[in-house]
Amino acid sequence: MKWVLLGLLLLQWPPSLTAEPMVLVDAVALLPKNTVPVTTEGKVLAHILSLYPSAYSTENISRNRARAWVKTAKNACIPWLKKTKARQQDFLFSLPYMLEEPLQLVLLQNSQALPKLQNLPQPVPLQQLLSAGNLLLGIEQNRSYGEALDKLLQQHQHNRALYLRTSSSEDQSSMMPMLQRRFVDALIEYPEIANRSGLPLRFFSLAEAEPVNLVYFACSKGEQGQRVVNTLNQIILQLSQQHAYRDLVLQHLPEAQRQQGAQIWQAALSEPAKTDTK
Repeated sequence: MKWVLLGLLLLQWPPSLTAEPMVLVDAVALLPKNTVPVTTEGKVLAHILSLYPSAYSTENISRNRARAWVKTAKNACIPWLKKTKARQQDFLFSLPYMLEEPLQLVLLQNSQALPKLQNLPQPVPLQQLLSAGNLLLGIEQNRSYGEALDKLLQQHQHNRALYLRTSSSEDQSSMMPMLQRRFVDALIEYPEIANRSGLPLRFFSLAEAEPVNLVYFACSKGEQGQRVVNTLNQIILQLSQQHAYRDLVLQHLPEAQRQQGAQIWQAALSEPAKTDTK
């Protein structure tokens, strides 16, 4: 029934939006050149772009520069980004176009730090783990792990249990080599992304992690950026009515979490769109 209501919401959109050319940045890893995307997040993005009614291009810019570049551009977007209150000060966000499973604590299967987790409650309270200082946790500073985890990591930014690094890589899990070489004991990552490393891994649920992670486009503020977001929102609502697209969106979630994930996504799609042309 809720998907029907979203279909009615789609009918309320203007029949023809003024299409605005779009520039995608920090998207090279999602859209490899001269080949069809193989990852779920790449396939979802390709679905959306196939329906985009105007021209789009990609800019190969490092992650560090991409965020600053989009702020000063007029019609640029970064896909596969979490929405936070802090980021909303700098970007216009589309409706959520896909979901990711909960972030988890990731260790090597034969890590010497594993016994240190055995006496902790499950899911693991990161606050307790960091306070104990029993392992070294690798964190990307220019990444959001969700409001609760971001706040906690900010509180512990001077804790010796954290190894903080600003990543310029376009890879979605740029710190996995640090874990492989045992420079850090653990990371916080999506299991689907971490498993692409081919490493033997152990995963632990985190008490502070969000149950489902909504994924958005973050776009330039201004009139042109707003037109891009309006067009993306119309496409996202249109695709959300298709069973095949919904199945693809929910694919990263464990079977037991898909119903909850669908409900969270439906609720987010129904929220009134915010505009900002400043």
